[in-house]
Amino acid sequence: MPETPIQPVHAITADGTPRRIGVEIEFAGLDCAPAAQIVAEITGGKLQEVDRYRYLIEETGQGTYVVELDTQYVHPEEGGQAEERVQLESERLGRAIEEGLRTAIGEVTRMYLPVELVCPPVGIAELSQLDEMTARLRQAGAMGTRDSVVYAFGLQLNPDLPAMDAPTILRYLRAYLVCADWLRRDIGIDLTRRVLPFIQPYPRAYVRKVLDPAYQPDLARLIDDYLVYNPSRNRDLDLLPLFTFLAPQKVRAAVDDPRLKARPALHYRLPDSRIDEPDWGIVTEWNRWARTVEALADDPDRLQAMAQAYRDYLEDAWFPDWAEPADAWLHR
Repeated sequence: MPETPIQPVHAITADGTPRRIGVEIEFAGLDCAPAAQIVAEITGGKLQEVDRYRYLIEETGQGTYVVELDTQYVHPEEGGQAEERVQLESERLGRAIEEGLRTAIGEVTRMYLPVELVCPPVGIAELSQLDEMTARLRQAGAMGTRDSVVYAFGLQLNPDLPAMDAPTILRYLRAYLVCADWLRRDIGIDLTRRVLPFIQPYPRAYVRKVLDPAYQPDLARLIDDYLVYNPSRNRDLDLLPLFTFLAPQKVRAAVDDPRLKARPALHYRLPDSRIDEPDWGIVTEWNRWARTVEALADDPDRLQAMAQAYRDYLEDAWFPDWAEPADAWLHR
């Protein structure tokens, strides 16, 4: 029986609107065009082909869905050094050859790079509808990260916060830090994704700093400290999109990455994409997050006690594996 999305205690944002979640999911085994057609059929949206490796599904009532090959080399409007190199070649050889280069790159990279479905932010209850969409993609042949050792495909959840002030962000960050080891074990992260750099945990020194009860920064200091320890998108819970939304000039001065996009939300990158497994879904991963991070963020006393226990554990353990002690805390 399909899971029902868990509604968090604080389901409304500070401006009075229901919290929403953006979803991004990667997969192989299905080209962009048929995947986009499925999304258009389910949403009733208007399908627009930007190029053969990117499609927009607009006028859905929720926002625009994007289905694309996950690489900047094949999309004409993308920035970055790769695009500049292709642009120089196009100026020298002409637009026809440029299109030929893009097609050749796309045909090669699509064999090992994922197609990505980027969904607009939806209400928490609407996550069940997205699972219906992923079920259709699975039936059409979509494959997840366990289908090949070269697939390091992920699911990314971008939940709104109840508020975007420093105490709220800090509370969610602390809740995630004390749950991260447990989440990695409970999800059973694929080996390929574990060894690649994209979902690295936070540095231990930063964890100690943030979990110190004396650490009560204002928003400017919270962002400054994050940038000192984490000037990279490669974190399992990536706060750079949120901080870019809140302080764009400060973040972009510290992190020179054209792929960084501002978002008024958290960017949770840890879960695998297991779109090919019938018992797995987007709701599964949201509920795992809701039962741990959301629940702790809404229980300050238990969060403070668990954070202190984790700090003590880090001081005593040579090779800390907090998953087992965290399990006892989470199931009290």
